[in-house]
Amino acid sequence: VNDETLITVIELLSPVNKRPGVDGADAYAKKRQELCMNSVHVLEIDLLRGGRRPPPAHPDPLPDAPYFVFLSRAERWPEVAIWPCALARPLPTIPVPLRHPDPDVALPLNQVVHQVYRNARYDLQIDYRAAPPPPDLAAEDAAWLDAHLRERGLRA
Repeated sequence: VNDETLITVIELLSPVNKRPGVDGADAYAKKRQELCMNSVHVLEIDLLRGGRRPPPAHPDPLPDAPYFVFLSRAERWPEVAIWPCALARPLPTIPVPLRHPDPDVALPLNQVVHQVYRNARYDLQIDYRAAPPPPDLAAEDAAWLDAHLRERGLRA
């Protein structure tokens, strides 16, 4: 705090971050690389199924999941910790790196998303009878979502 050093950036990816091209995903990938090269930890939360997911620095293919959390620790870059997030499971609690020697702080992502949903009153804005926005859900996820919404009386 005293020297105003940036330690960790938490990025909630937006559609712009995932749009192909120099003003979208390419610009975001460059920003991520510059942060990591400047010893800043980068925590990326991708809760958007659509768009081009900015690829992690490593060449391994990502597991099949609709959502992801990526953590690039400055001292381990380009290594990336990956949390694939399934639709039918609660979002994970993820570590947020602080300045050494301070330990990570836990970010209960599921709790945070639920609180934002309640505070923003999204229940009044979302039509749960409509199909989810593109891309299409995997068959297993679509079946789970339909059952989940029926269970809560949001679908007939």
